[in-house]
Amino acid sequence: MKRVFPSIAVLLLLSLSSIAQRGVSFISGGNLRTVFDLAKVQNKAVFLEAYAPTCHVCMAFKPTFENQQVGDIYNKNYISYKLDMTSPEAAGFLQKQNIWIPSTPTLLFFDKDVKLMHIAIMGENTNSPEALISSAMIAMNPQKRATAYKAIYQSGNRTTNFLIDYGYMARILKDTLMNITVLKTYAKSIPTSQYTSNVNFAVLQKAIMDDENPLFVYMINHLAEFNAKFDKNLVKQTAENIIMYSLYSSRGNKYSSAKIAQVKANLAKLGVTQKAIGVRIFREEATALFREGKSAEAIKILESIIDAKTDKASYTYLSNFVKSRTSDKAALAKATIWAAKGR
Repeated sequence: MKRVFPSIAVLLLLSLSSIAQRGVSFISGGNLRTVFDLAKVQNKAVFLEAYAPTCHVCMAFKPTFENQQVGDIYNKNYISYKLDMTSPEAAGFLQKQNIWIPSTPTLLFFDKDVKLMHIAIMGENTNSPEALISSAMIAMNPQKRATAYKAIYQSGNRTTNFLIDYGYMARILKDTLMNITVLKTYAKSIPTSQYTSNVNFAVLQKAIMDDENPLFVYMINHLAEFNAKFDKNLVKQTAENIIMYSLYSSRGNKYSSAKIAQVKANLAKLGVTQKAIGVRIFREEATALFREGKSAEAIKILESIIDAKTDKASYTYLSNFVKSRTSDKAALAKATIWAAKGR
């Protein structure tokens, strides 16, 4: 029988990893491929600390990872590797895994076959040996880790803390539809009197991506309440982000002109100028109008963003934009004029 031997790189890492070390033994050589190869050889899962070299919170975690009890748990069960978020390796890997990292450090746990087990977002308030050990133990529990959230939800769990956790995790895993569904369920499960709580403002900041979520609808219609309790700039930024998430999502491409008008009105409530609103929304608004057969109105929207500073590339873009969205003769005639200006 032919025997399969591990690569020289894996053997080297095996020898390095066997050296006694206080705390978590992070692999210091190789790359993600050698890390997962080593995990298969040792029949362990993989732990990745997603960090940034300039992240002060990440730096503060260094002594916590050096804790002996933390090391005992991680070294027994995981091959550990520091994933530099500024590297092409991290960008490529996370894109392939369809994972969005909201902040660093973030703890990522995979099995040896590169299947996600669990994700834990860390911060200053979770910088403790107990928090790191808890995350590692949850990742090893098929009934509690993040990849079990869907089954837990389908089983009927509607507790508020779970709904918040699942909604946030759905966003991290780029599952927008589930994020919308879960957080709408959450918003409907709590009384309106709680909408301006610290917890719910955090939910608005970190998890909600839908401008039709009841929490957001309440917020945009009761800005004075939020401004009285929280930093006004943060309130504006939070609301603006949710509006733009929704607009620039795939569902935003299907917005009606009436829905676009609502988006514009909401941005105006936040103090965004009409000129800035026009620049942000002209593509979606014109697309909706063309779809509804209102070509003249669509052309008027596009003309409103043209001024003396409009360059050739922009005229070319507008011409191609019109041609890709309508067969209306008058609109195509305008596109031809813009195409000429783009030459």
